[in-house]
Amino acid sequence: MSQKDRIDLINIYEKPIEKEWWMEDGGFFGRRYIEGDNSLDGYLSIPQNLNERSQCEIEGVIRLLDLQPKQSILDIPCGYGRHSLGLARQGLRVVGVDINTQELEIAEKHSQGLTNVQFIKQDMRLLNYDQEFDAVVNLFFSFGFFQSEEENFQVLRNFYQALKPGGKFLMHTDVNIPRVLSGQYKLAEIRSLQNGKKLEIIESYDRVSKRINGQWIFINEDGTKEETSPYSVRVYSFAEFSDLCQQAGFQVISGYGDWMGSPLSDRSEDMIVIAEK
Repeated sequence: MSQKDRIDLINIYEKPIEKEWWMEDGGFFGRRYIEGDNSLDGYLSIPQNLNERSQCEIEGVIRLLDLQPKQSILDIPCGYGRHSLGLARQGLRVVGVDINTQELEIAEKHSQGLTNVQFIKQDMRLLNYDQEFDAVVNLFFSFGFFQSEEENFQVLRNFYQALKPGGKFLMHTDVNIPRVLSGQYKLAEIRSLQNGKKLEIIESYDRVSKRINGQWIFINEDGTKEETSPYSVRVYSFAEFSDLCQQAGFQVISGYGDWMGSPLSDRSEDMIVIAEK
């Protein structure tokens, strides 16, 4: 990103704007998100609790990117640090970036004793690293938060700029468009949480805007319900996201259907895209 582009973005984003669901006080991320993420079921057809899922994802990142100890990784957005911390414990040098103070505070608390992980608060549209990382990872349905195509593409450009020559970018989502269109993707489900509550997730896919719109509803043990702010995420087919990566400058783009490296298919429950600089 040029200095002029960066100044223009700062000018845009510092203007008063309507509160968005992903913002620090937007009503979705924070302690309630962490509570809802800690389910006994996970999101796959084969149930996984949070520890099992995190371990599978961390091992998968290392496997698919062929990461070696002491390589540098940017985890963005890192949330409360479950991937950043796991990667750091495997000997990688990790920087986790997120916009939510509550989640970053929990990540910092759990990082005690680790000297190879750092957590930073920043808007990923304003990311300004220049060829500093061996890999950038964007995990668990975390791309496409913003309303404009330009903003989402700027994030991808920032990821590209942050990578060293030959570095790799990994994007992971559980939204595989062919599964959504065929009705296999779960647009409504109820998960059991570790704390005894239930989490109801209700989603819809807008074919015009190409966005998943949804909401989390917590069901307390007494039956009362608490809603989070509705969310809206731009989602992509593999072909569309590959084209976007090429526009950003990436040269080699591969798709996988799970963390073991199975080929991506219309029935894959995950879509994992790896793009090389």
